[in-house]
Amino acid sequence: MLESYNLPMAKPTELAQDSPRGVRDYYHQILPFYDLELEGRGDEELWAWAASSPPGCRVLELGAGTGRATAALARTAGRVVALELSPEMIAVARRRLPELSNVWFVAADMRDAEFRPRFDLVVAVDDPFVHLTEDEDRDRAIATAARHLLPGGRFLLDAAWFSPDQRHAAGGPEGLVKENSGRGGLVVRETWHCDPTARLCTARYEYSVRGRNVQDASFPARLWSREELEHRARAAGLRVTHLWGDYDRRPWDRATSPRLIAELRRG
Repeated sequence: MLESYNLPMAKPTELAQDSPRGVRDYYHQILPFYDLELEGRGDEELWAWAASSPPGCRVLELGAGTGRATAALARTAGRVVALELSPEMIAVARRRLPELSNVWFVAADMRDAEFRPRFDLVVAVDDPFVHLTEDEDRDRAIATAARHLLPGGRFLLDAAWFSPDQRHAAGGPEGLVKENSGRGGLVVRETWHCDPTARLCTARYEYSVRGRNVQDASFPARLWSREELEHRARAAGLRVTHLWGDYDRRPWDRATSPRLIAELRRG
């Protein structure tokens, strides 16, 4: 039971007034395809590994979505508090993971969430920070991660990041286009148009099933740079201890890595 872990719930009215612009509407539009799109992402073992230490690891997950990574964390963690802005997505997650007694789902905005417990590990899977385009909002969200960590605790961020070649393509007239196939004949085409200097973008997702367009949705986005990550970490009292280039924890390389996954520690 949530109450047994003594966690306060944010009020729905506060969430509606204070949520990042359009985020819940965006996820409402893509919810029918969300899990299909993320199937085969290949990150589950990273999260299970991260939550395996220390024994009985207490985890706070920022932006839990429909609980896909939550399930991986719960395999090895002692407790997982899974925070998500969208009550609609939490409802899906609770139906998905009804038997996990070590998981609590909480509807809250990660910029303002405040829990009495502190955690060994905070994770941000598939970067919920991407929706925070303003400096103040990013500072508030990373401060949430920092203040909820126990001394020596870790914060793992699966950062929204493009390599130099990808940023060059995203700054061109056609944008950076990626296409992925999912189960049931789903094809997801994402197009990113970005200011290469500010890393501010518009991300557009087009969903089709067996050649028929079934949904389009877009959102304003902001990518990370290594320099911004280190600057905001220092300001929040964190230090970057590892940078990985993919979910197998290979070393990060600015020119060639497909991803940027950061481990930050408190103290």
